[in-house]
Amino acid sequence: MNSSAGAAGREKTGAPRAPRLPRIGFVYGFASGVLWGLDGVVLGIVLGMAPFAGGSAVSAPLAVAGLHDAASCLWMLVFDGATGRLGQFRRLFASRRGRVIWLAALFGGPIAMSGYVYGIRFAGAAYTLAISATYPAVGTLLAVVFLRERVTRLGWLGVFVTMAGAILVTYTPPAGSPEHFYLGIGLALLATFGWGVEGVLAIHSMEVIDAAVAGTIRMATSVVIYFALVIPLTGGYAMIWEALQAPSLRILVLGGIAGAGAYLSYYAANHLIGASRAMPLNAMYALWAILFGVVFTGLHPTWQLVVGVLVTLSGAILVVNAAPAPLLEAERPAHE
Repeated sequence: MNSSAGAAGREKTGAPRAPRLPRIGFVYGFASGVLWGLDGVVLGIVLGMAPFAGGSAVSAPLAVAGLHDAASCLWMLVFDGATGRLGQFRRLFASRRGRVIWLAALFGGPIAMSGYVYGIRFAGAAYTLAISATYPAVGTLLAVVFLRERVTRLGWLGVFVTMAGAILVTYTPPAGSPEHFYLGIGLALLATFGWGVEGVLAIHSMEVIDAAVAGTIRMATSVVIYFALVIPLTGGYAMIWEALQAPSLRILVLGGIAGAGAYLSYYAANHLIGASRAMPLNAMYALWAILFGVVFTGLHPTWQLVVGVLVTLSGAILVVNAAPAPLLEAERPAHE
């Protein structure tokens, strides 16, 4: 009786129903933020250990980034093998959209990840995480243009609030800040751009390939570029050899579990609920990084950092609540 009346009411109003978004997509988005926050703190710890701490300011961060992606890729391949996904990799060569993931890997790996680890080296993990957490602004803009996602005025407000939080974080460095602090901030912004582009390209490719497979190929492509091009050009193989014999490698390999989980969750969230929702959820890693930094590194955040991150997260919440995600394929009308 009541359901019939409700149906009749909907017919009279003619109001279209918003697509139902799977809750698991939001869980994946939240989990990706937690794991990426932990991963960033682990990278900060490793950069402060031998042989990286005493290494070149150019080659050490790139060596860490390459080893990090290699460890994460290994764990992702283990996951793909355990879940029977390895056979799906051939689709990447049969579909032009599938091959787009390689371009996503270029932006998200060597470009963004290099900026990220250099940012951690020069500005510290907490500041780099907070700045790079603004990448949803870039991703949302690109999603509107290329994926035709619709963002409301409240959603745009969230984007600008997120950017305001980043500006607040970087306005004045803390007392005793490391040398080249602002260079680190600039490199963190490079990571922001790279990850924003990566998310949009990844969604485009995931229309034909599985999200976990896409994430693995992204990481594997990044590893190949690092070890075949980036690290040789910066003379980083000597440091790689030293790292293979150092205790820091074990920490980096274990940290790769967090990196793998973060990427698998992030790609799944983008596929299920769209970039304009998944990116802000992932961007909450700035908050988790501070919490993990307090626990594992004795971080004493300044009021400016805390307030800036809170403003950033407020913007992310606005985006999550206001930006409609694209209609899921399973929910599209049959005639489409």
